[in-house]
Amino acid sequence: MTRLWDRLIRRDGYWEGMASGAALLTTSYGSPDRESILPSVTAWAQGAYGGTSVVFAAMVARIYVFCQAELKLQAKDDLHLFTDQSLQRLQEPWPDAGTTELLARMELDAGIAGNAYIWEPPGEDLLVRLRPDWTTIVSEIVPVAGGGWYRRKTGLWHEPPKGTAGAPGAGFLVPAEEVAHWAPQPDPTASFRGMSWLTPVYREIQGDSGLADYKIKYLEHAATPNLLIKYSQKLSPGTVDAIRERMQARYAGPANAFKTLVLDQGADSTVIGNSLAQMDFSNVMQAGSDRILAASSVPGVLVGLEPLRGAGRGYQESVQKFANMWARPSWQQACQVLSKFVPGLPGGARLWYDTANIQLLQDGEMERAQAALVRAQALLAHVQAGYDRDSAVKAVNSGDVTQLKTAAAPAPAVPAGNVQHLLPQTSPGATASPLPPSVPRLQAGSVSPGDGGNETRPVGRPAAARRALNGAGR
Repeated sequence: MTRLWDRLIRRDGYWEGMASGAALLTTSYGSPDRESILPSVTAWAQGAYGGTSVVFAAMVARIYVFCQAELKLQAKDDLHLFTDQSLQRLQEPWPDAGTTELLARMELDAGIAGNAYIWEPPGEDLLVRLRPDWTTIVSEIVPVAGGGWYRRKTGLWHEPPKGTAGAPGAGFLVPAEEVAHWAPQPDPTASFRGMSWLTPVYREIQGDSGLADYKIKYLEHAATPNLLIKYSQKLSPGTVDAIRERMQARYAGPANAFKTLVLDQGADSTVIGNSLAQMDFSNVMQAGSDRILAASSVPGVLVGLEPLRGAGRGYQESVQKFANMWARPSWQQACQVLSKFVPGLPGGARLWYDTANIQLLQDGEMERAQAALVRAQALLAHVQAGYDRDSAVKAVNSGDVTQLKTAAAPAPAVPAGNVQHLLPQTSPGATASPLPPSVPRLQAGSVSPGDGGNETRPVGRPAAARRALNGAGR
């Protein structure tokens, strides 16, 4: 570190504003061991953020979604989330701030400058945001035994431009170990620096601003195309100027739109140029807006610049695409760089994000019900296939089938003993105690129920006797 400091001091006259100007949107200074961003580039990006409605809408949507995530610890074995005191620095990064403010600042810096720098000053018990346009990445070449080399980031030089109000004149060096450097979109022309998503749509943003200026000028000139006024005779220069000033005063501007044009004798007017409808103004602006939104990964439906259009273009589909293609990878990258601010991070856990409280990413009622049904069916199938219930629950929750464990074989059934009834038993198999001999027994009758219980059977009668008997009973 001392050698690095000495090298920086020996660079006579070095400061962050001495750019080579070799590139428009990203630049490296004269030495390859310094990577920074032109202050003018950051100023342009800030102007686009504050002066272009499409850029502002896209960045606000990204910030609002990104900052709502909660940072927690995740166990690597079963992927469950938990929290403890080690996350206090991220939950309270600086006075009167929480994780929401930390993530919002990181996304804003990364969106405008392509880089976010969060510094933990030794002994200060807080985190500090370093302005990316005032920060230069310092690296050095590390030789490899046997041949070859690679470049290693060693620190960051932070210095405001000369004459910045309220900032000390001297810069300072921060070791790389103390700074969380987040560059979600790498710059292909640098080793460590990131690139703003505004970079590839620089021309589209200029076109959008130009169209907005054209619309304003169109309205300032009575909301009509340009007029060519011709006279049959030649006019003096003073007369021409007077006619121009009179036309400008009486018919220019939105307040004078739709007024009847009255010309002098011998004058004739001709429309030149195109109206907004003739130049297809709406479609031209929409094409530029679509390209800007495509670079930001924000669907137009989420910012009100695109209507809902049939299957596959609905709100939920757009939210799902936005979350899967941009939000979740960005959270994962941010957790990786912020994990250095979690002291004593156990080996079986990692810093992760929790989206349970982000209402935008919650599915609708029907989607949640269908998801619950599918999970229940998967759980039932795992249990019926012979897997342990607890491992089946973990596998369904995490989507990792390697967590399934075969259920232990059931214990053999214990043979059933004697059946205990209400009456006491004297021996196995008996259902009741025998009656005492003093109790009289019932007389046993014949087996046949037709004898009436007196061991007699009915006497057979002739058919004539039965008919006579039946006739008497009538």
